[in-house]
Amino acid sequence: MEFVELKKHLKTQKPYACYVCYGDDDFLIERAVSLLCALASEPKPFNCTDREFDGGRALTDELMQLPIMGDYRVVVARGKTDAAAVSGYLASPNPSAVLVLPMYIPHDSWGRSSAPNFPNGATPVDCNRLGLQYVAPFVRVFTDKTGATVSDHAIRLLYSRCGGYMTRINSESQKLAMLRAGGEITADDINTNVKADTEFVVFELCDSILAGNAARALAVVDGMAKNNDLVAAFTLIYNRFRKLFAAAVDPDGLAGLGVKPSQVGKLKAESSRLSRARIKNILDMLESADHGYKTGATTVYDALVGFVAQAAYRAR
Repeated sequence: MEFVELKKHLKTQKPYACYVCYGDDDFLIERAVSLLCALASEPKPFNCTDREFDGGRALTDELMQLPIMGDYRVVVARGKTDAAAVSGYLASPNPSAVLVLPMYIPHDSWGRSSAPNFPNGATPVDCNRLGLQYVAPFVRVFTDKTGATVSDHAIRLLYSRCGGYMTRINSESQKLAMLRAGGEITADDINTNVKADTEFVVFELCDSILAGNAARALAVVDGMAKNNDLVAAFTLIYNRFRKLFAAAVDPDGLAGLGVKPSQVGKLKAESSRLSRARIKNILDMLESADHGYKTGATTVYDALVGFVAQAAYRAR
């Protein structure tokens, strides 16, 4: 189920035996864990356990204990768990226990090639970044408290500059609401006070490369060198072009790269404007640059500048 469905589910249905709260947004994962822990009644220290477990036996022993003065015990198992032990337990679970498995999955990591594996009998809760339609009301909760106003355009910009991550949106929304208490939060306020997330900057960079705007692309790289993680940038750039290539040669394989159905059409449309050879050439240049800095032949900055210059100039 989606994160936004979890609260209603817990209010209207009997909880399931196990929930895997997975995704790339720590804020949403912890919010989901908090909603599930609310199932436990007092005394909380006994009825809600949140820790790492040394092995499958320790975890299953914890799950088989009965709640005190309540209907459910909630067991949050952090870190790596024994998948076989969890699957075995879920074949015949304790009806008074709710197992919660937080599973943070870095967005667009080099090694992410397929959807995560969940234990048999577990209910996945998608805690990847929310769509803008769910974030806008969240932002306005803070602005309403200080009498500030914020337009849909400004919220879209805030969302983009924060990369859609609720942890940053949460803190930046509170800051902006206090800054413009009783007034209007404008796009200029966001541009001035909210540093662009690496992913947002990488999106600008990739668009500049594809447009053949080498001057703009190199200017973006210089800005990234001051404010962003260049190693993370390589990963994000690679995955943008890898998805474009997949959209061009095998659109049905996009799901295996973690692409949501709502994004497939956009990738197909974008890839249709490019030749397969061009996208493959960009990927080859990027892999060469990545190998250069990882082997110490060049710095990360020089490797990125070299890649961007080649890719953008050849696109002209």
